[in-house]
Amino acid sequence: MDANAGLRAQQKQKAREKDSVYAQQALKFFNKETSLARTQQRNVIGYGRDLSDAYVRGLYTQGKGRMAVQAAASKFYRSKARGKALQGGRSKTAGRNAYLNYLGTAARVDSVMQATFGRNMAYAQEGARRKFLNRNAKARESLGIPAAYGAPVMLSPTDRFSGFLNFAFQGLNTYANFVGAGIIGSDKKIKENIEQVGVSPQGYKIYEFNYIGGDTRFRGAMAQDVLKKNPMAVGIDQNYLTVDYRKIDVAMEVV
Repeated sequence: MDANAGLRAQQKQKAREKDSVYAQQALKFFNKETSLARTQQRNVIGYGRDLSDAYVRGLYTQGKGRMAVQAAASKFYRSKARGKALQGGRSKTAGRNAYLNYLGTAARVDSVMQATFGRNMAYAQEGARRKFLNRNAKARESLGIPAAYGAPVMLSPTDRFSGFLNFAFQGLNTYANFVGAGIIGSDKKIKENIEQVGVSPQGYKIYEFNYIGGDTRFRGAMAQDVLKKNPMAVGIDQNYLTVDYRKIDVAMEVV
């Protein structure tokens, strides 16, 4: 009989409940990890798209600039083809203005292109990078912390010794049970303050003692002694020796 059986059952139930809660939390965290992985993949795709969009805008601006240069060049060369570009008088002035307009347009387009694929592109790339990092940081914050099991539930040790003593005390405290059972825990390991007080006619040593943890004094035999003379009168219960007092000439009694 285990004196801690009830307590151990409660602790085992608590451990099962804790295992169940931990499993649920671990599953939730796993789902969050899966969601984080998908979000990070989307963020990578978004980052690539942002960079691509910035480059496309640059190409669009470059195309518009080239068209402006082409228009200015066409105007100049049309004037030249009509013989006005380098002639004197008003024709010479008109041709020179067309040429200057072409050069100015080309210079402005070059400046815009340098800004578009230089400073502006760097700004766009840095903005895309910060956007990507910010999205990843928010995704990691939503992940939270992993499931923590915490301290394990410790099981109390089995206490068959106390259970055996309680059984013995219950039997000895009730005279009817004491007489009817006849089989009493008499192992030396569960007794203390042992003192030999006599010997029975059949040669069994008689002792006075109290059970460990109890104050009541008893008089009776010692299982180890009985085992040497009459093994049939000795039994085992919960790893401790008992004596069937009906088979020996010593009485178990309260002093």
